[in-house]
Amino acid sequence: MNRSALDKTVRLVSEYFDSRKVGCVGAKGFRKTTDLSKLAACMEELASTGLISPERTTFVDLGCGDGRVNLLMSYFVRLSIGIEIDGEILSEYARRRGELIPILDREGGLRPPENIFLFRASSLDEKTFEQVRSETGASLEGVDLFYTYITLHDLFAEKIALQAKPGAYYLVYGFSRVLPRYDALDLVSPDVGAQGIAALFRKPV
Repeated sequence: MNRSALDKTVRLVSEYFDSRKVGCVGAKGFRKTTDLSKLAACMEELASTGLISPERTTFVDLGCGDGRVNLLMSYFVRLSIGIEIDGEILSEYARRRGELIPILDREGGLRPPENIFLFRASSLDEKTFEQVRSETGASLEGVDLFYTYITLHDLFAEKIALQAKPGAYYLVYGFSRVLPRYDALDLVSPDVGAQGIAALFRKPV
């Protein structure tokens, strides 16, 4: 993938979604939304160290909202899988993607790869990953990088500790002054991308 084109694409995707924050609306109240420009800096660091790769990495966002993280991640990983329990929020993905594509085309950006798979389901339900495996070929045990905004982060950490493969990574976004800690996961980096908002953990090998 052409580096300059990728850089432009990441900037365009981040600018598009970061200008579309959602606040106190909808049945679930205030919605927490990842700042893609900050996440992009985190991904640059993970890519530069070889931790993620378009050739081999399976990525899962455990609470993907409108799919914005999955769209950004599709340029950095082999499979970009998102799971969201709120169907109303998830349904926004198609409209947002539809608005973004003409911008990418007009500005010389790259269209998202066809590696994005979004599911309306609970990440804590055992049946969810059976569906994911059926439709993508990726099992929970095959996921290389899990991601979540800090909501439910502790419950997801427990699931990863119990069921993910040894060596699987867990990126937690959204902490402020208090860094999350998990007894069964090792802290790899307390500040990925020097953004002051994302920490990386790993299940011991």
